[in-house]
Amino acid sequence: MQNLKLLSQTFLFKRQLTPIFLLIALLGFANYSFAQASPEYPNKPIKLIIPFPAGGSSDGIGRQVADKLSGVLKQTVVVENKGGAGGIIGADAVAKSAPDGYTLVLVDVFHTSTPIYTRKMPYNAVKDFTPVSLIGRSPAFLVASATFDQKTAKDTIAFAKANPQKLTMAIAGTGSVVVDLFKARSGLDFMSVPYKGSSPAMIDLISGQVNVMITTMASAGTHVKSGKLRAMAVTGSKRNADFADIPTFTELGIQGMDYEQWFGIMGPANLPKPIVDKLANAMEQVLRMPDVRERLAGMALEVASPAPDEMRRKVESDAARWLKLAQELDIKPID
Repeated sequence: MQNLKLLSQTFLFKRQLTPIFLLIALLGFANYSFAQASPEYPNKPIKLIIPFPAGGSSDGIGRQVADKLSGVLKQTVVVENKGGAGGIIGADAVAKSAPDGYTLVLVDVFHTSTPIYTRKMPYNAVKDFTPVSLIGRSPAFLVASATFDQKTAKDTIAFAKANPQKLTMAIAGTGSVVVDLFKARSGLDFMSVPYKGSSPAMIDLISGQVNVMITTMASAGTHVKSGKLRAMAVTGSKRNADFADIPTFTELGIQGMDYEQWFGIMGPANLPKPIVDKLANAMEQVLRMPDVRERLAGMALEVASPAPDEMRRKVESDAARWLKLAQELDIKPID
């Protein structure tokens, strides 16, 4: 009888432990499977989506990064331009892709500002993406067509004050926070002309179809150096070292123009940490390359830390800042 009782207790004990052992076994298998798969990443081509048309600053930076990443990762990184809706179409494709590290997107500051201009966003710019790496950051410049009669920023400001709605300002996308910031802080009344990207805006600016634009040297630098455009003013608290003769907006009497452009890489939400770390480490190697640093410096871009956490902080802080600006200026979605 004693043996029968002991056997019964042993059976019940094993029945109670079976689900626990099964769970441990499953978790162990999952960890083993991921551990086996992770070192193999990437084992097929990676797609880097540029959510803007070819020819713009994002396209140029993205293609150089893709080329260098291909060498570091020993796997092809294919660039795909998927422009439209101010970057929304391309970013949405990445947000809805599998979180496996094979579909990435190159974003810029517009990623965090577009939501305040768009009534029906198909994604959340913060929650639906995984930050991977910043690339660089830079101030923005007020540039003018060489055909524009006003030769300096002071002349341009005086012209805008004397002639409401006569000054035309190109913007890349459905809205531009730096332009709205400039309008609010300067009190000027000018006409904003939207374009589907920086490249078509730049074409019309150079030809004189529009007078001015606030953009980065990543977009305008080559044309400024060739004389097709004139740089007039720069955002930030101090002059840019590469364009030391260009005054800040503060020097011109316009306060609060502390806008900063930046570029970075993101993946869809829930990208596994080992993949994020591998991509971030590869980006760190890319951003240390002398030719990459030289090209970014030529665009007045300061090389940023590739740490994913820094990218996350930048995205979250800018998204909150632009939402606050929209409330301050009563900016309404325009579509």
